[in-house]
Amino acid sequence: MASYLLQSRADNTVKKYQSSFDQFKSYCDINSLVSKPALPISVAMYFTSLLDQGKSDNVVSAAYYGIKWVHNINDLQDPTENSIVKQLLETAKRISSKPVQKKDVVSSEMLQARCLTYQDSVDIIDLRDLSMIMLAYAGFLRMNEVSNLHCNDVQFNSDHLVLKIRQSKTDVYRDGSEIVIAKSCSSACPYSMLQRYMSAAHLSINSDEYLFKPAFRSKHVASLIGKNKKLSYTRAKECIVDKLKSVAPGLKLGSHSLRASGATSVANTGVSDRCLKRHGRWKTDVAKDGYVKDSLEKRLSVTKMLKL
Repeated sequence: MASYLLQSRADNTVKKYQSSFDQFKSYCDINSLVSKPALPISVAMYFTSLLDQGKSDNVVSAAYYGIKWVHNINDLQDPTENSIVKQLLETAKRISSKPVQKKDVVSSEMLQARCLTYQDSVDIIDLRDLSMIMLAYAGFLRMNEVSNLHCNDVQFNSDHLVLKIRQSKTDVYRDGSEIVIAKSCSSACPYSMLQRYMSAAHLSINSDEYLFKPAFRSKHVASLIGKNKKLSYTRAKECIVDKLKSVAPGLKLGSHSLRASGATSVANTGVSDRCLKRHGRWKTDVAKDGYVKDSLEKRLSVTKMLKL
């Protein structure tokens, strides 16, 4: 039963909750307090300690939900339901939170310029990185969705390719979803770029190997490692940002830059919100709008409609 209860949340979520609770437990042990079941005053004292140390609201929030999760999963009285504890959480959000720094977006022209540089390249690492970039941009993919792709998740049709997303942040019940990406004639075509990469790396669409794996160079020749190991989230982000630096100098780029860039580019062309949300696998308009940066023309259209 315990193992099943742990599966009620994603593995990474469980790790985060457990880590946050372990820190609370250490605080209780040092101060001769009981951590499980914890009294509301113990949690309130812990939050006060975190605020005194100048910890961010993210740390306090993680502690709040970690303590709540441990008590709920053990069927214990939840100390986080106490009004003082909740008020201290709100205090952390008010005095410790930092403004959200949105990452910049890249344009399709920038990506075409980058791909044009490698139009005759057969280097596996370059083709791998460019394939990740173009799939993330055209498919509105998160970095973990890119790194979790397998070769047999790809299907090439005559005028488009289909990507099978086995699991994602918003797909909590692992129903899976499919993304369709049209074939084009430009140097930045995701369809052609992925075909070039898979051909150079000798990857088969019938294989269950990870599509994007770590690579190495030997005597100036690049190859993927033999072990079936996916490219890590951190390394995938590093490779993508490094490839974009030359065409996007000075821009603040992050793990969600390509997802936001693709969504922004499409949203400003007038594609329906329904299709946009389905392609990006967003459940709500609020989630979708967080990724879209309206163009100046669209923002000016509001006051233009006033006809002043």
